Amino acid sequence: MIRGVVTNHLEAWVDLAVVGDDLPTENFSAVIDTGFSDFLTLPIAVLEKFRAVPVTHVIVTLADGSEIISQLFELTVIWDGVPTTIDVHAAEVEPLVGMALLAGHDLHIRVVPDGEVTIAAIPNV
Repeated sequence: MIRGVVTNHLEAWVDLAVVGDDLPTENFSAVIDTGFSDFLTLPIAVLEKFRAVPVTHVIVTLADGSEIISQLFELTVIWDGVPTTIDVHAAEVEPLVGMALLAGHDLHIRVVPDGEVTIAAIPNV
């Protein structure tokens, strides 16, 4: 199970870790964004630290309807205790966990300051 917390600004945050072959694990916090359909966003500095190279470029539609071109990388994160290789968008915003990473999990958010966030794998999915 993954646990997190709701901030005073009512953002749901969880802790994640990026792992690399010969680099120390990097821990970071990411906000859950149910409007983001992909896996994860990370700042380019984190991607560069792990020597990630873009695998492609994709057109992304933002919440305001505008479109941007985003570099797409592959990285391994620890998700629910398991190293998992996922697609990661480069974005100079706070890291975002999207719905693709949450797929196959139950998400519970107590939406009050200091409320608990829990993400649990759905059995047999």
